[in-house]
Amino acid sequence: MNQPTTVWPRLQRGLGWAAAISGIAALYIGLVGSPSEQFLGDLVRILYVHAGAAWVAYLAFGVTALASLVFLWRRQRAWDRLGLASAEIGVVLASLTLGSGMIWGRAAQGWWWRWEDPRLVLTLFMWFLYVAYLILRQFTEGERRALLSAVLAVIGVPTMILNHVALDIFQQRVHPQRTFIREGGPAASEPIVSALLLSVLAYTLLYAWLLLSRVRLEQARDVTRAKGLENG
Repeated sequence: MNQPTTVWPRLQRGLGWAAAISGIAALYIGLVGSPSEQFLGDLVRILYVHAGAAWVAYLAFGVTALASLVFLWRRQRAWDRLGLASAEIGVVLASLTLGSGMIWGRAAQGWWWRWEDPRLVLTLFMWFLYVAYLILRQFTEGERRALLSAVLAVIGVPTMILNHVALDIFQQRVHPQRTFIREGGPAASEPIVSALLLSVLAYTLLYAWLLLSRVRLEQARDVTRAKGLENG
């Protein structure tokens, strides 16, 4: 019975150290170790921030949607906690994705925003959807809050899928094409691809650490509320 109280703190510390080490390594490689790109020059370094944040934002929203589906099926508070924690992290990462994308667009192509870019618009819509998820939780309570927010998270699944395939089904030249998974191999040199992969790893470890920390905090809050109701 005491195993969770010893395993989870150790796992949390381990993830924290792994995230810190990989983050420092990614920062060094991104700023110093990685070469400039032939056409983008040093602007390629923005992509080390942008790509990792974008991929892990997808992961975070995917975890929220999956946790919400399981909650609708099992009606267990643990899945609601997981969905909430992941959504909060996903909104932060999606904000970073949009911000870094706008900075890159301005520096590389001279614009902050292009409404004709479906990838940008769909990412913004996804961001609004999960911000609404978090706002909804502030104005509802109990089982109703969990149910409504879970339904909203599940509604966001088609948007995530459409965003992922937007470069393939929409004819547009604004957003950069795929870098990793593409016919003919990666669209960048090996050092740049390695730096991008390290960035993705660092973001993933940071997400895992934040997720576990946030879930444990929400669990502690539930315990505190339950004790307060008992004492009241």
